[in-house]
Amino acid sequence: MEVDVHTTRMTLFRQLVQERHWTTVQTFSTHFARAARELAERTGERHLTGVTVARRTFDRWMAGELRGMPQRDTRAILEHLFQQPVALLFATPEGTEQEAAAEVEPAAPPRSSAAPLRSEGAFDDPLAVITQTELLTQSSTGTAVLDHFRGEIQGIVDRYETEGPQALAGQARSLHGELTARLHGRQHLPSVHAELFRLTGQTAGLLAYMAVNAGAKPAVTEAYCAQAETLAEHIGDTQMQMWAAGTRSLSLYYQQRYAEADAAAAAGVDLAPNNDQAIRLLVNGRARALARLGDRRGAERAIGRALDLSDQQPSLPSGITSCISFAPYSLARTLANEITARLALGDTGEVLSCAEQIDGLIEVSDSEWSRALVRLDVATALLQHRQPEVEHAMALGRSALHAGTTAPITSVWQRANELYERAGRWHAEPDVDDYAEELRTWRSRPQAKSIVSGSGVALAPQQ
Repeated sequence: MEVDVHTTRMTLFRQLVQERHWTTVQTFSTHFARAARELAERTGERHLTGVTVARRTFDRWMAGELRGMPQRDTRAILEHLFQQPVALLFATPEGTEQEAAAEVEPAAPPRSSAAPLRSEGAFDDPLAVITQTELLTQSSTGTAVLDHFRGEIQGIVDRYETEGPQALAGQARSLHGELTARLHGRQHLPSVHAELFRLTGQTAGLLAYMAVNAGAKPAVTEAYCAQAETLAEHIGDTQMQMWAAGTRSLSLYYQQRYAEADAAAAAGVDLAPNNDQAIRLLVNGRARALARLGDRRGAERAIGRALDLSDQQPSLPSGITSCISFAPYSLARTLANEITARLALGDTGEVLSCAEQIDGLIEVSDSEWSRALVRLDVATALLQHRQPEVEHAMALGRSALHAGTTAPITSVWQRANELYERAGRWHAEPDVDDYAEELRTWRSRPQAKSIVSGSGVALAPQQ
């Protein structure tokens, strides 16, 4: 049952609940329970998962009729859910401001029309001006809350290649909802408003990238990319616009819409050709798509420009950067993408040379996906060699599938299946048969099924 909004006192709690459309106890309890689980995992206090909210309690909260502050565990969960102190959640903002105004702006005594007008009477009382300033600069989102959101976003980036989109999409979506609710909430300082736009755009970008990796419908990726770009444009964040363009290009690439993938990446580069975000757009977006289109000259030009731009940067991340990171590409990740482009161009020698350059970094990296993808590219190159190394290629393919098992993603599946197709002339050989069996096992895992069914790639047949 929804609370009658006409007979209740406005509190920040009710405002946030209404903005998020959690106005039934069933809906609210679902989000409250999720927050309880998250807090229990974070703090180790497992008993928090058993805390619930009764219907009568929820109705009193919505009506602003508290009989005292909630119990300690309930307070902790509410503060985690809304990222606000409970005392602020159940205060009455309008009433507080009106009371403050009444205290500092007492009614002026009646004045005779014959009395002379004193010069200071044309201005506000100094204390009233000070109070107005405090109210104008008051924001429900402070530095600590913004730091919290930044930390949550970085945490997702840091854990992404270990846990994958299946495990982290829910957290990213919840974070996106919290940030969106704040943008719809109270008036913020311009600097806070801009930072909320930036952080909301980043979470939309994360969700767009996750949608690609998880094999979601392309429309989902496009919607999140468009939101990230719009918010970034609103605050003049060119780097985020370029990052979103790169993710759109990635989505189109895995839909095999290579000309559109190249166009999306090129549009991103045009925003700031010398920006370090252009490295990703050039080598991951343009070079790979152009290579698939058979445009050798264009692909090589994009690779060369990406490497030149890398050399011009005063400092790039070291090692293998996370694929979902907002940071510029490290040189190792740029070379890993060059491998994929060179493979499509049939440059077997270049593939093996680039792979040798980054082999050490790949092996010690936490990125299982990078390890899997490079091994699959090298395996395919070994089959394309003048003297094909079938046994070595299939062994690399099997190790790649093992490396990419923790959190399956679309790109690993597509390249693994392409390796099997490339080995078509040797399907009768035991090594290829063993690889096919490994591929069937990989795709049968529950987390991989949605990726396989949504990828549009033919399955390796049963033998």
